[in-house]
Amino acid sequence: MSLFDKKAQLPRKEFRDILKRSDIKIGLTKGLNIKERLRIEEEIFPKKHGEIISKSIFDRGLNNLKKKGAWEVDLIKKSKIHKKIKYLKKLEETGGTDKKT
Repeated sequence: MSLFDKKAQLPRKEFRDILKRSDIKIGLTKGLNIKERLRIEEEIFPKKHGEIISKSIFDRGLNNLKKKGAWEVDLIKKSKIHKKIKYLKKLEETGGTDKKT
């Protein structure tokens, strides 16, 4: 189930709850901890977008993160950005769980 299958938009509070309880693993690593996941919501989807997060806002935030990663020179920062991108793509595909149902 995808993140935007049932609804075209998610309230910010529901999106934050999905980030808190997601159990997504990235590759062989555990994934992002809860502080990093909540920081994603603050950095990539700021409050200027309002109280809803739609598919287009989600895609725009993901594209902005990709651009930021492409321009980053420091390899450590670049790998952290790449990890966030992988996390968000998997979050969109699975809807917050690592299990495909």
